[in-house]
This record gives sequence, C-alpha cells and structure tokens, in this order.
Amino acid sequence: MLIGYGSHAKKRIIPSLNKRNIKIQEIYSKRKSISEILKTKTILKNTVYYICTPPKTHFKIIRFLLLKKLNVIVEKPAVLKLDHLKIIKKKILKNKKNIFLENLMYRHSKIFQRFINYWTKNKKKIVKLEINFLIPRFFKIGFRSNCQDKFLILYDIGIYPISLLNILGIKISKIEISDKIFLKQKLKKIKIKLRSKNLEIQINIGEKSNYINNLVISELNGSKIYFDKIFSGVKVYKKITFINKVKKVYLIKDHDCFVKFFTFNMKYLKSLKKNNIDLIEKNIMLFDRIKSKIKSN
Repeated sequence: MLIGYGSHAKKRIIPSLNKRNIKIQEIYSKRKSISEILKTKTILKNTVYYICTPPKTHFKIIRFLLLKKLNVIVEKPAVLKLDHLKIIKKKILKNKKNIFLENLMYRHSKIFQRFINYWTKNKKKIVKLEINFLIPRFFKIGFRSNCQDKFLILYDIGIYPISLLNILGIKISKIEISDKIFLKQKLKKIKIKLRSKNLEIQINIGEKSNYINNLVISELNGSKIYFDKIFSGVKVYKKITFINKVKKVYLIKDHDCFVKFFTFNMKYLKSLKKNNIDLIEKNIMLFDRIKSKIKSN
C-alpha cells in the first residue's frame, strides 16, 4: 500500500511497482485518513506500507503503522529527531517479525557498488573525498515549493552524502561550515568541510543552475577518480573517470534502482532492519552536529 501521491510516487515508485507486477492495494493521499481506511480493510500478512510523503509527516505515520504491527518502508530521511527514533525503536522491539526500512535507492546501483569496492581496497591511500550534489530549481519540485523548513536542503539532499559517510563507517572529528547561502530564511546552498583522522571531506549541496551529482576521490600520489551520478537511482549511463598521468574513462550501464529494490523478498528486507536503524541514528546525529555549526556561524 502506498502512502503519498506526489511527484516522486507518480514518477518513480508506482512505475517501478508496475514493472515488477506488484499489486498496489490502495493509495492514500492527504485527502484520505489512513486510520479510517484501515478500519474497513483486511490487512494481509505480507502487505507493505510504503511511505512517500514529506519528511516532517513521516514520524506520525510510522508510529501509527508500527503500533498496528505492520510492515513499513519509508522514503529518506525516515525521521528527523532522535526522540522520534527512540519511540520507533520501542515499537520495533515489541514485534521483531515486521519490516522497518528507510529506503536509500542509490545503495542498489552498480556505480555505488563499484565505489564501495574501490574504497574497501584503496582507503589507506585516499586523502580526500569531495561529494557534490546540486539540483536546479530544487524549491520548485513537488512538496518543496510549500515547505517552510529552513534546513530542507540539508535533510533532502544532504541525506545522500551524510548516509554515505556513515555507511563507510567514517568517524567525523571536525566540522567546518566554509560557505552557506540563505534565501528567504531557507538554506539554499552550503559547503561543509569535515575531517576524519588523515581524511579530508568536502560536501557541496544545494540549488544550482546546472545539475551536479558526483563523488571525487583524491589519493596520495595525486590521482583522482570521479564517480559520476553516484546518487542517481534511474536507469542511465554513468562514468568512472581515472586521472593520473593518463585519463581513463569507464562507462557503466546502470540499472533502475527503484525496480531493483522491488525485486528483494520479505525475508531479505526484514534482515536489514537492525543495520538500518543504526544508520538512521548516525545520520540524525551528524545532521544535528552540522545544524549546530550552521547556527553558531
């Protein structure tokens, strides 16, 4: 069952479900009350509720569904506050058999797996990670046009680089806000510099006239490796570019990560719950540290 009927649901989630021949039993929009509909519906054992609503609405919907011991998958970011996550944890502990998962589609892409493999084999010689994700007309897309949260950019785009750092297990010792732009009291663009032992990290996120989505590795010997469109979940060609004395470009025909995700069975999705909760917690904690730095600057 799908909760939310915005542009993301229409363009990505529903077409992907249809390609996998997965039946959508019901679509709940803001015009319908979930609690009222559930009173009149027979809930099947393997029904999954996919939450595709604005981030600030997630917690109430998740809490309601977990109280009913239902399976929940939610778009990123799952929740924005540690207090909310603690409540969700208690609900989950009461029913260990259900699914609770924050869906980060980019994790299922071929280029992300190539990056993970490269990082695992070469991390000792990597001295810098530069992560860039800038989107044109960001505040004109879907619910964002009406959202008043001044940190929307941080949650909605920042979740990608922040979750990636936590997936890699990088422990951040220092955070510096080197540049930030606010427009009408909302964060529009930000450059964040972070440090982890001998590793320098730079994150550039926000709204820009041209689309930029890549990750750049710098190594001790001066080599650079560019992973193009690393956070894209759609079926498209992506490049990995190695630059040292010579330039080598590898083209990857990536799959549709949304369709890929819906090939996973229930048993596998349930197995992800513990690691997923830990990742959500680490993401929120890093969000809070960055917000604190923004406010103090």
